[in-house]
Amino acid sequence: MKAKYIPVILWALCILLATNTYNFQSLLFSQDIGFNIRLFPNLSDLFIISDIHLDSKLYVFQKTGHALSFGILFLLLAKTIADNKKAFILCSLFAFFTEFLQLFFERSGRLSDVLIDIGGIYLAYRLTIYVKAQGGVAAVLWKTAQKIAATFADEKSR
Repeated sequence: MKAKYIPVILWALCILLATNTYNFQSLLFSQDIGFNIRLFPNLSDLFIISDIHLDSKLYVFQKTGHALSFGILFLLLAKTIADNKKAFILCSLFAFFTEFLQLFFERSGRLSDVLIDIGGIYLAYRLTIYVKAQGGVAAVLWKTAQKIAATFADEKSR
């Protein structure tokens, strides 16, 4: 195995650990890792949408984490294989795989989470297109710094 794949594999393992640990709150707050195996899960659980709670800060935090985690995975993989379209497809398949796998670990695998994961992948994909069109990361950072400085200069002149 080539060393260039190590960051991608490590990040994917982190995602697997976080998504399959029995109790996400225990992992988050106590760094407690535990797994419960269910050999015959109910696959129809993938289609449940009644547990979407946009009014819960923890729920929104978890779903933001979904999008960010898979967005980062996309960025790592796209850089490693130098093919955004393949990286998009592979990350999307991995998103589905992690949700399907959760059903076997007494977690709530949901297709709605796959859509959130793909949303994070898509945002990262669009970010790479934008950065490339702007001339690279350094150019984007420089232009952003100039805009921030101009905003502060406008505030001082008021």
